[in-house]
Amino acid sequence: MSECNITTENSKQSFENHEFDYDIPSAPLDVDTQINNYVVRLHEMLDINELFDVFATEFRKAVTCGSIEYTETDTKTSLIDGVVEHQRCNYVLRYEKQSLGSISITRNSIFLEHEIENIEVMLAGLTLPLRNALRYKKVVDSTQRDELTGLRNGSYYHDVIGLEIKRAQRYKKPFSLLIFDVDYLEGINNQYGHAAGDAVLVEVARRMEQKARSSDIVYRNTGDEFLVFLPNTENAEAIEAAERIKDFVSDKKWVYEDSTLMFTVSVGVTTVTYEDTASLLMDRASKSLMKAKMLGKDCIDGEILFENNQVRYL
Repeated sequence: MSECNITTENSKQSFENHEFDYDIPSAPLDVDTQINNYVVRLHEMLDINELFDVFATEFRKAVTCGSIEYTETDTKTSLIDGVVEHQRCNYVLRYEKQSLGSISITRNSIFLEHEIENIEVMLAGLTLPLRNALRYKKVVDSTQRDELTGLRNGSYYHDVIGLEIKRAQRYKKPFSLLIFDVDYLEGINNQYGHAAGDAVLVEVARRMEQKARSSDIVYRNTGDEFLVFLPNTENAEAIEAAERIKDFVSDKKWVYEDSTLMFTVSVGVTTVTYEDTASLLMDRASKSLMKAKMLGKDCIDGEILFENNQVRYL
């Protein structure tokens, strides 16, 4: 059962708070062979990125649009296809009372009544495969968590970054990567013991997640190194994010047993380019971190500050 509320304001059409709540797959899905084939294809996919790509491709065959954006907060999923335009249609998706996130569709011209019907048919076909893909993502995420901090681990980042680069280059939607290193952790280990060093890493992870945006993903890469993936983020905005997180991590004293400790982090900032591969992106991020360390630690270095602005961003 679905409900649509249409409001018009200043000659702009907006659709707010659409909700899909299906206990069983909707009947209209089998009225057209093309829709049937589309639904079958969706049911074959468990990877949410592949599912979204197929949905976006098939959706555009039925409805002309500028962008399709999907977000789901529980799994920190944020996917976008295309360029955002003025008219917007927002849908909240549910299956058997389970929230599946939201989809926003935009374009410059108004959505016609028969197009709204097509949108709802396409979304009805998406709900069950989407539920399965979200379940699969949660299972995969749970197996790729760092035991000490509870963050996603570095192997998970390396599994997904190639796809994220291709998506960014295809849709010209940049992302940025922050690489953090805890300064003088070896000294803490030597003075207070490795248990203290591990406790510092847990506290750093907690502070980083607390200050990151809901759409950002924090990883523990290796040892005392952390990564923060910033979707839809230009380089200048990424440097601001790095400053915000670094200051929050470094500015607070922390008590371990009977000792009061202070710790700082150094940060490298990089943004995806037209030429990037996963290894090139990480290499640039690591070089940026190294520069931050050479500046005296507790510092940030971003590409916009060096290389004579020769990096070709998306």
